[in-house]
Amino acid sequence: MRRRGLLLLPAALLSVACFEGQRTIRVKADGSGTVVDTLVLGEQMKAMMAGADKGKEAAAKDKGKYEATAAAMGPGVRFVGEEKTAQQIKATYAFADIRAVKIGISPGPAGEDEGGGQKKAEPLTFRLTRQGAKSILTVVQPRPAPKETATDASVPDAMRQMGMAMWTMMKPMMKGLKLRTVLEVDGTLVRTNSRLAKGSTITLLEMDFDQITADDANFKKFARAGDDPSALDPRLLQAVKGIKVSPDPEVVIEFTGS
Repeated sequence: MRRRGLLLLPAALLSVACFEGQRTIRVKADGSGTVVDTLVLGEQMKAMMAGADKGKEAAAKDKGKYEATAAAMGPGVRFVGEEKTAQQIKATYAFADIRAVKIGISPGPAGEDEGGGQKKAEPLTFRLTRQGAKSILTVVQPRPAPKETATDASVPDAMRQMGMAMWTMMKPMMKGLKLRTVLEVDGTLVRTNSRLAKGSTITLLEMDFDQITADDANFKKFARAGDDPSALDPRLLQAVKGIKVSPDPEVVIEFTGS
């Protein structure tokens, strides 16, 4: 049964609960830029990191993972470096052309199998054109095929009630879990169709799991997202308390370079 994994989050999230993750995509007028993934550690993760192997072999393995992540983001993407403190881990990637980048909307390593038989989320893709001094960047958000989009009728009451009970049980494990993905343009924002723009920053995704309640009305919207909430369907999730995401299939950003 396809919906047997209803509302089960990726194992990677459950195993490192109580953290805040942010993905920042910075784009210049010529299409080059960086992707910065920042992980702010919770107490559980700090303890795990304190006991982790810090030898040369572990460092080489970490670098290999970062380089694999860069390769999964698209041709021309390279791993720049990692900054690690007791409080956070920051990984930076650089790209020469945003049009070649394919990246997940949810912060975290790209291209990795989340396990549990879950299907990988479709990535964000980008278009960029120039009109005189202006650059027009289009962020294309993935949409699941209509046949894969759940409806109220396809989620039986018993299944939804079970999912609500599971969510209530898991919530303490995810206390403090927040995910955010933003796009920043290097210059002045002229116009955008996004309702989540502030200054030169456009929020593509914001999830605060503490705010996602197990009451029937809110949870039903969340449940309709499918087996993996990270494979977002913005049309369904935009009204869920605790989630901010643009419902537009394409976010158009017009800006001038700095």
